[in-house]
Amino acid sequence: MVVLERASWARAGTIAVRGWAYVEGADALAVDSLLAVGAGGEVVATAAVTRVHDEIADLHPGDKRSSHANAVFEAELDLGTWRRGRIVVDVVAREGGRLVRRPFATRPPGAPARHLRASGVAEGSNTRLTWSKTDGLVLVRASVTAALARVEGDAGALVVEVEARSADGLALLGEAPGSVLRRIESVVEKGVVRARITVEEAPSARQVLVATLPDGSTARVLRRAEQRAAAIADGGLRVASRASGVTEIRCGAVLAVSELDVTASRVTIVGRVEGLPADAVLEVRGPRGRVQVDLAARSGETVLTIPTSVCGWLGTNIPLPAGRYQLWVVSGKEEVPVELAEDLLEPVGVWAGSDVLRVRVLRGQGDRMLIESAAPLADDERSDRAQAVLEHRYATSTSQPRRLAYFECYYGTSATDSARAIHDELRRRGSDLELVWGVADLSVAVPEGGRGVLRGSREWWEVLAQARFLTFNAGLPYGLRRRSGQTVVQTWHGTPFKRLGSDRPGFGQDRQGSAATAASVARWDALLAGNPHSADVFGRVWGYDGPIVQLGYPRNDALAGADAAEVARVRRALGIEDDRLVVLYVPTWRDGNRVMDQFLDTDEVVRGLGRKVTVLVRGHMNISGWATRIGGRDVLDVTGYPEINDLFLAADVAVTDYSSIMFDYSVTGKPLVFLAPDLDDYRDRRRGTYLDLEESGPGPVVRSTAAVVRVLRDLETTQTQFAARYAAWRAAYNPLDDGRAAARVVDALYDER
Repeated sequence: MVVLERASWARAGTIAVRGWAYVEGADALAVDSLLAVGAGGEVVATAAVTRVHDEIADLHPGDKRSSHANAVFEAELDLGTWRRGRIVVDVVAREGGRLVRRPFATRPPGAPARHLRASGVAEGSNTRLTWSKTDGLVLVRASVTAALARVEGDAGALVVEVEARSADGLALLGEAPGSVLRRIESVVEKGVVRARITVEEAPSARQVLVATLPDGSTARVLRRAEQRAAAIADGGLRVASRASGVTEIRCGAVLAVSELDVTASRVTIVGRVEGLPADAVLEVRGPRGRVQVDLAARSGETVLTIPTSVCGWLGTNIPLPAGRYQLWVVSGKEEVPVELAEDLLEPVGVWAGSDVLRVRVLRGQGDRMLIESAAPLADDERSDRAQAVLEHRYATSTSQPRRLAYFECYYGTSATDSARAIHDELRRRGSDLELVWGVADLSVAVPEGGRGVLRGSREWWEVLAQARFLTFNAGLPYGLRRRSGQTVVQTWHGTPFKRLGSDRPGFGQDRQGSAATAASVARWDALLAGNPHSADVFGRVWGYDGPIVQLGYPRNDALAGADAAEVARVRRALGIEDDRLVVLYVPTWRDGNRVMDQFLDTDEVVRGLGRKVTVLVRGHMNISGWATRIGGRDVLDVTGYPEINDLFLAADVAVTDYSSIMFDYSVTGKPLVFLAPDLDDYRDRRRGTYLDLEESGPGPVVRSTAAVVRVLRDLETTQTQFAARYAAWRAAYNPLDDGRAAARVVDALYDER
């Protein structure tokens, strides 16, 4: 395996390459040199390498069996004699006493090599650095018709000069099919085309600058090798270049970052702000957290400090939850991404860490700025190889289970669900069990009386070996081995409405996933099911033939036993007045989607009800964010709120589609509305369902926001119309949700001996 970590231009005609090479499970490959090879097999250039020791080679995904920190190599490849065409860069290494030639095969996630940039125009040519799945690092050099010679901001315009000997003018061309060529008033003199571009001439957010030729064709304008920083005029009109070197004219509000300083506690931005409205703020937005920063300047140079901590819903400051975060400048529902200058290299991609979290800045598509945070695992815990070593030590250890109960909820991203109810019941009884939670990062608050351990840490592996009881609500850790004296309890996380396991379309096509599921199921000692429907489906679809425990769902105990004081407590925590109608919107995800579709127009709900209303919007854990921005004075995005039962208690009515929350929310007895505009597609083609909502659902099934508003205006009538269905639903799916499920489960499974 040959890994490309970095490839960039050291100077005109010379690329600096950094990477490592190894044979999995064996010694590192001794890389001798780099070769640049042409299409006909001819060697265009060669460079000797320098070997260095760098543990970065073990920190990226890769070989689990051997360290390759000594396999890192660096080289500068001088391409001065190469003029045109396509070349592939390979490594020459010693393997088994002989020299072999291998292409680069992969690029680590977040590595600088993920964003390869062209050289820019030098001596009439532009060289693109590209990546090929088959050939690895590829360079393509081509002659250039038009090169950007000069650009500067002039109040509300950009003044550009382009060298193009055969051109008769300049124009802007959008990227969308059928885009109209917009010619710009230009002056041509001795092979140089000059133009002044205004906002009126560049109405689209991104357009390509082209030179127009006498035969009616166009040539894209490429930047020169020595040009790097973008030029910005008033109002956000600016010039930037793509990775290919093509010059782009961008228009609209912008925060363009030219300098960065990254530490574990904050990220400092130095940049320029243009075209932002007075109410604009900077949002750092991710799947499990959000940070908002006031902008220090509305125009011109600015310095911003972004804390890597979040004010949690319950008022405490927590580290930024692990994940990738996009940076947006937001005004109302308008938002624009934060852009990194193309010449900003360090410290992009470099981790800064502490005992609380690790953080780094990444470059996204179109030079968008991203922040990535991760759990503060030690260097000898966080690599594939480190995990393999710890797993082997765990698997071969002889420690016996002790009085310890381990809980894991949604792979450590929260500490709630049925495991939380079982935890609380054990504490109520005064159990001598040590209560330990596996957490994905230190943002996860562990219930009182318990302690958290980072998943993947040395301590976590030790807990897996020592726990008497291990409780999960989703998949099990891949390396978990059930030892003699241990009990593995699978609570799952809901009653199935959409099809699961072997009932899902395409089941078995993912053989690796199916094998992992089978291995996980084989380690269960008991499976909780809240009702007969769940018991029937779970055992069949997962091929599980062990004990299925039907004692109610512990996680619903809090709903069955809630009173008015508890509802008031939750509403205070959410900042909601007592006299407001609270509508909870909880759609499920659509398989294959990367973002949540927001079928409910929350603004229309607020406008349409004509009274004080708060809409709570809750996304799904499998999705990184919403397709459209959630916000507004009367709309709260509660996707990151740690306890969904609180939201059920705060709500007066729930709107969902195919989410299993329909079975939990019905414990409250409060009305349900089903917004299902894609019901036919979801039920018959996409995922499939076990129940027919239109025939047996405990509430109306509607297809539009307008229909939802009509239902919400007269909830009393809706409840009367669906009273019989609602009662039948609760009898079928909530027969044991009486507030005592956790006690019965502890009696049955958590032996106190």
